[in-house]
Amino acid sequence: MKLSVLWHYPGGSWCRRQSRHMSIMDRYRKVRPVPERPAQFWARPPENPEERPGIAEAEQEVAKLLQPKRPLSYVRAAVPSEAQFRTWDAPVQPAGPRLLRIGLIGPPNAGKSSLMNIILDNPISAVSPKVNTTREGVRGVKTIGHTQLVFLDVPGIIPSHQKLVNRELVAQAWQGYQECDVCLLVIDVVKRPTAEIFDVVRKICPKEDIGEAGLRRRMKSLMQVNDDGEQELPADAYNLLPRSLPGSRISLARTQAESRPPVTLVLNKVDKASEMRWVMSREREFRTHGQFDGIFYTSALKSNGIVRLLEHLKTRAKPRPWLYPADMITTMSHTEQVRQVVNTHLFKRFNSDVPYKIEQQTVGWTPRLDGSLVIEQEIIVKDSVVARMILGVRNSVLHDMKQQVSDTLQLLWGIPVEARIWVRPLKQRLSNSDLALLGRGPKVAKAPAP
Repeated sequence: MKLSVLWHYPGGSWCRRQSRHMSIMDRYRKVRPVPERPAQFWARPPENPEERPGIAEAEQEVAKLLQPKRPLSYVRAAVPSEAQFRTWDAPVQPAGPRLLRIGLIGPPNAGKSSLMNIILDNPISAVSPKVNTTREGVRGVKTIGHTQLVFLDVPGIIPSHQKLVNRELVAQAWQGYQECDVCLLVIDVVKRPTAEIFDVVRKICPKEDIGEAGLRRRMKSLMQVNDDGEQELPADAYNLLPRSLPGSRISLARTQAESRPPVTLVLNKVDKASEMRWVMSREREFRTHGQFDGIFYTSALKSNGIVRLLEHLKTRAKPRPWLYPADMITTMSHTEQVRQVVNTHLFKRFNSDVPYKIEQQTVGWTPRLDGSLVIEQEIIVKDSVVARMILGVRNSVLHDMKQQVSDTLQLLWGIPVEARIWVRPLKQRLSNSDLALLGRGPKVAKAPAP
């Protein structure tokens, strides 16, 4: 066929150029010859195996054709009951089991949750620089040999603000104090203690009464060594001691002291103290207000003093059967653990009262064939303005939160986890900047002309 083209030059003249008398297909075949058509690799193979060359290459081509061009979609699965509720079998009791229930109490933001996380070597409790990050009791389990230590992390025992919610949190803290066998009073050595902290110390571990101190000294002076080399009171020593009548001050103080759990003082965050003499001064200050079973210097951030504290707690364990299996770390369900991890990043990221007014719910729990798990968490906020704060510019804040939550859960459970977080506002609201763009914002007073 013939192909003619008209060309137009800037000068305004037209010219015609004749093309070659050759079809386009013939010209293409002449420049680049067409190879012979290969055999179809999906056809039935020959019967003789020796006449089947290139089978591996054919299988690779089939795999390339079957490979999806985009990520596979999945159907959201409902949250199973195994993830919402935590169940466990009766623990296998070792020879001579020992158990100790430990309550972590102290003022808000003293490092109780950080201390429990470093003891358990797992980030199960939410940690942030803000007060009252722990909103409910978190129970952790540490099994060392035949000894099982059960930790109960509760909110701050002193209200940070005079609000109804803070009073409820303090009530939970006192309930945890009543359940424990040994109490760990965690104090931040950097912050100066207030009078409310010393009131709590005098309430849970008061100094020895004058009458009790005199009675103890007289009993110590009457001690004798028996045949076994142990010190004991002689039979007639009780006639030399003052009688404690029922209802008297000494007998009442003794009864109250026996009902209270022993308190161990833990001076936390020693790594932030400029000099050790200030830490020792803080210890003397607390000794004047209370009587402690032991005093330890720790740093949850640097893992200092944790081994000595665990050895002390192991000696206080009582011969009792275990409550939980040996491989158990926490009694929280998987959905509660997800909520704690998300709370950690919410409290670290946002200021003011935003993280305290956020609600969460798990809406999806989809296991994949490769062994990974897709968790869909929904964050419920009051309006669209708060939702945009959590999303960030081009969803940058939410993307970082997803990645950090996924990494933490993967470290906690030991399986690949992909966290997908959605933000749902309860109502739509325009911010001040939106109103200003629409011309309905507050009028800004102009500066007077010079």
